[in-house]
Amino acid sequence: MQTIPTAAPLSAGQKKELADIKRRFAHLTLTGENSPFDLLQLYPETADIALLSEQLTDLKHCLDSFRPLSAEQVTHLHEVFDTEYTYESNRIEGNTLTLMETDLIINKGLTVGGKKMQEHLEAVNHKQAIDYIRSLVDSHQDLSEDTLRKLHAIVLMGIDFKNAGFWRTDRVRILGSRHVCPNPIKIPQLMGEFFAYYAANKNTLHPVILSANMHEQLVTIHPFIDGNGRTARLIMNLILLKHGYPITIISSETQARDAYYQTLEKAQISADRDNSDFIRLVALCVKKWLLVYLDMLSGSIGEESQDKGYYFFKRIEGQLRG
Repeated sequence: MQTIPTAAPLSAGQKKELADIKRRFAHLTLTGENSPFDLLQLYPETADIALLSEQLTDLKHCLDSFRPLSAEQVTHLHEVFDTEYTYESNRIEGNTLTLMETDLIINKGLTVGGKKMQEHLEAVNHKQAIDYIRSLVDSHQDLSEDTLRKLHAIVLMGIDFKNAGFWRTDRVRILGSRHVCPNPIKIPQLMGEFFAYYAANKNTLHPVILSANMHEQLVTIHPFIDGNGRTARLIMNLILLKHGYPITIISSETQARDAYYQTLEKAQISADRDNSDFIRLVALCVKKWLLVYLDMLSGSIGEESQDKGYYFFKRIEGQLRG
């Protein structure tokens, strides 16, 4: 890939160069029916995990070039994507709230007639869990047994006081899955191995691959009586956020949800514990949401955005049409 300086602050020459590219970008955006660039030409579709990892690293450099974001941008991004993330993650688990109803509950503090109290609590709790993982990132706290238990306790707050934050003590089966969850007697040992794996790989493995592995391992161990899926997706996002990636949402639409469950089950029941399909699925989701974030940020025209995005705009300069 093209070598582009990423260090800040920009030189006077780079600022002028950036301003010129942005003027051309703005003109093409105003006069064209479609986006004046196509990031998929720069980051083409691929099933190769190594190439995907390179793309994700470079896309993160693009995102970093817009940082630090303004307070207004952060507030808007959190409100939009936290709502969608809460809606999709809960819907995967059977919650029937719509996206609009989820917004009313977590952002407006309203209740929705005809919906169960548990569904309201699942929405409120999930938003609080997102806030919690962000607080861990901001305070430089790492994934640990304590933070995992607290996160799960938030997910089940007001829903299941007895089991919130505690390892399960009963045998369980996952409806419709061939995966046999471990005997609860083995959970302390398996979770010890879970955290040991994280400690051994957190500074060397690509963050997206690490986040997918921790996600898959947690749902495979199934350490809690309920809330394992939501907690695993939150742990995935905790790791992504710690490394500067945006919140990544796994869709609850039927085809996407089926692919999510199928790739998880393949990893769980394969003799060699091959989870490459699941890693690929997570990587493609991260790529999708990086592209969404970049599309939103590239259109920012406020005063605080004038010197932002140099790496990104240099990457797309050759793709500008017109």
